[in-house]
Amino acid sequence: MKKKKLNKNSITSILKISDPFLMVDHFFEKKVGKKGIGKKKVNLKDWYFKSHFIDEPVMPGTLQIEAMLQTIALIVYKKSGSNLDRCLITKTKSNFYSKINKSGELKIDAQINKDKKNIIEAKATIFFKNKKVSDGLFGFIKTGKLKINLWKNLLIKV
Repeated sequence: MKKKKLNKNSITSILKISDPFLMVDHFFEKKVGKKGIGKKKVNLKDWYFKSHFIDEPVMPGTLQIEAMLQTIALIVYKKSGSNLDRCLITKTKSNFYSKINKSGELKIDAQINKDKKNIIEAKATIFFKNKKVSDGLFGFIKTGKLKINLWKNLLIKV
């Protein structure tokens, strides 16, 4: 599969997520099914800055986690092509190192560490103005083709 850049419209079509909750504006595939980079422009006029810590606005950590998850999902879904396997998040571990409280661009560097038997382990790091601001480790189960009872059993074992 040819590596390429995805724009916001393509990302919305793949993830089935739209503004204002879409946390990736562009996606660059680095290694098919393994690595990718998401980009997100943030602006002090964005909805979350207006309502999150009014006197000292910052980008919420939950939205940073969402940016990491969406970038990882793009790696997985892009590899699947038209045969998309939806993923259920089974675990998250995140760290935050500094605030995002200015306009600029996020760079979300994501990588799949394991993809076996419908279980995925991945990691992602967010950089803002060339500084690491957050990272996370994530677990997923591909649920798209699994019967509901099977993935419930997998959840118990993970």
